[in-house]
Amino acid sequence: MGKPDGSREIIMRRLGLACVAALLCATTLTAISGTTSTAASSTPVAFPSKPKGLKAPVTLPKDVDPASAYVPQVACQPGTPRGVALTRDLVMRTYGVGGAGNTARSCTEGVSEHADGRAWDWMVDVTKPSERAAAADFLAWLTKDGGTNARRLGVMYVIYNEKIWAIYRAKEGWRPSSGHRDHVHVSFSWNGARGTTSFWTGKVHPVDYGPCARYSGQPGVVNGQARTTPCPALTALVRKTSRSTEELGSRASTVRSAQTALGVKVTGTLDTTTRSALARYQKAHDLPPTATLDQPTWSSLVPASTTWDAAGSMTSGEAARYGAKNYPTTLGPWATGKSVLVLQVALAVPRADRNGYLGPRTVAAVKARQQALGRPVTGRWSKADWAALAAAS
Repeated sequence: MGKPDGSREIIMRRLGLACVAALLCATTLTAISGTTSTAASSTPVAFPSKPKGLKAPVTLPKDVDPASAYVPQVACQPGTPRGVALTRDLVMRTYGVGGAGNTARSCTEGVSEHADGRAWDWMVDVTKPSERAAAADFLAWLTKDGGTNARRLGVMYVIYNEKIWAIYRAKEGWRPSSGHRDHVHVSFSWNGARGTTSFWTGKVHPVDYGPCARYSGQPGVVNGQARTTPCPALTALVRKTSRSTEELGSRASTVRSAQTALGVKVTGTLDTTTRSALARYQKAHDLPPTATLDQPTWSSLVPASTTWDAAGSMTSGEAARYGAKNYPTTLGPWATGKSVLVLQVALAVPRADRNGYLGPRTVAAVKARQQALGRPVTGRWSKADWAALAAAS
């Protein structure tokens, strides 16, 4: 299983303290007779001085893709995106050794980007000369010249033979890691995963920020399209439950009750059938489409599990007056947070759809109430709409 850096570095990076000066810094690589030393802080195996590398299928532009920042997995959306498949297939054709390995896995196996489909394991064993040589050639080509080819392919980091190299820390070279003696782990940026890089298209594309989470501490929404704007600020949960968040592959005891509520076969494992049912349920109840048993979904699916609600016990009239007093900003589609939850209560939206997420069902309720109030039917809820609703209530 691939995973970035060491566990300590993952924790520090998640706390916003990445690149700690005293943590696993590497020295400059030194070429000797066409190879480099394999001592600590050097390459994972001896590299050739003139690696063959991969041949791009297009004419490469003068400009080079920006180096990817570290983009951890946020969504559970396993699969094999186009760019990952293209890279895997080209590597296998170029070198013809080792095994194609795997890309996507269950979403319960750590922060290796496999759950996003953005990671690939090339099975080349360091103890087998032909496989070790192929890995050395690919890695030497990928990381040379400051990682130009990694940028063109959209590679974030690679791990092999207990060493890691990352484009976002390229100046540090190869640093100590763990495991990965029988395979090269490759993690991609979203541009790299989707194949929207200069290596495949002949031009540099805008940065793809990938899926975004809507609530703090919750999985991101499943998203198959490029996102060229940064994610919006995370919103605090508007409901909390006694259940923990569960993703594809989970065998938590609570999965069985979720399967019963969803009307699918009770297996005790959050399998692909359950995941698909979750996606359908979320679409039907104005929930962020995460295809996971996250907090908003638990609160809707199993209301008895709810332990806290930001709207408290407000009636629809109380919610209307509260909104008119406290929320002057217009709410549009996909708005998230307490203001949306209060609006859903004020509009008497069914309880299962009161999730603080302004999805299609809530938009429909907004339009219906705007029409009933004699207000412009826009699907966006304004300060004037709050005032009209409060007066009517």
